[in-house]
Amino acid sequence: MKPVLTAALLAALALPAVAAAASPIHLVGQNATYTLALSKVRGHSVTGATGRLEFDVRNTCDAYTVTQKMTLLIRNQDGTLSRTTSDYDTWEAKNGHRFTFLLRQGDGKKMEVQDQGTAVMRPKGGEVTYLVPKGRTEKLPPGTLFPMAHTRAILEAAEAGKPYIDPPLFDGTSTHGAEHTFVAILERQAAHHDRFAHLSKLPSTLVDIGFWPRTEKDDEPDFRTQMRYFTNGVSRDVRLDFGNFVMDGKLTALTILKDTCPSGKAVPSAPTPKG
Repeated sequence: MKPVLTAALLAALALPAVAAAASPIHLVGQNATYTLALSKVRGHSVTGATGRLEFDVRNTCDAYTVTQKMTLLIRNQDGTLSRTTSDYDTWEAKNGHRFTFLLRQGDGKKMEVQDQGTAVMRPKGGEVTYLVPKGRTEKLPPGTLFPMAHTRAILEAAEAGKPYIDPPLFDGTSTHGAEHTFVAILERQAAHHDRFAHLSKLPSTLVDIGFWPRTEKDDEPDFRTQMRYFTNGVSRDVRLDFGNFVMDGKLTALTILKDTCPSGKAVPSAPTPKG
C-alpha cells in the first residue's frame, strides 16, 4: 500500500527500546480489508467521506503479486456525491530487478488505465517503459526500491533502531518515474494481544511516510500516509492524507495466506541499500 515530516522534526524522533529480540522480516501473503472514515477536513470542498480498501498479497517463489482496490464516496460542499475507485495490480521480483504495474481509475463502472508498464533495475540504476502513457520512458536512480522491497526496508530499519530512512521509490502510480520518500520511524511496540491472532505475537512499528516528486522542490509532500506495520508486513491504524481531507483506515478483516513456494526454493530478496 502507498503501499506516505519536515526536517525540523528530525531531532525529536526517537525509537524507544524494546526488550524483545529482533524478529526476522518475512512478508506474508495476506488478504486485508480496511474500512475508511473521514477524520479531518482542510477547507470546505469536502464535507463527508467513507471508503473501503482491499489489499491482497500473494507470496510466490520468485515474486510478490499485489492487488489493491480502494473505493471512496465523497460528499462535496454542494451536497453532491462522487465515487472514485482505484484498481492497482503489480508483480514484483523478489531480487528487485523487475516490476510490472497497472493502475486503473474511474467510478467503479467505467474504468480507465492511468499507468501501465514495466520497470527494471540494475546496479547503476534502472528504467521504466510505459505502455500507458504510450512510448514514455523514465530513468530510475540507483537504489530505487519497488513497493514490497520498500516495506521490507522500513521494517529492517526499525529493527536496526534507525529513526528514519529516505530511499527513492517506484510504485507505478506516477508517470514521472521514481518518487522521493521520507519515512519517519516514530515508535516501536512490543508484541501484545490483538483481535487478529496472527498479529498478537509480533512487534510493530508506527511510521509516517511522505512522497515527493524528484523533479520538483516542495516542502509539502504530494501524499502522506501513516500506519502501524507488523514485522510480517501487515499494517493497521492506517491514515491517508489526501491534502484537503484525511481518512483513517480500520483493519476489519485479515487472512494470512500460506506461501505457495516449497521450502528452500524461494529467490532471496534483494539486499536493502545502506544508509
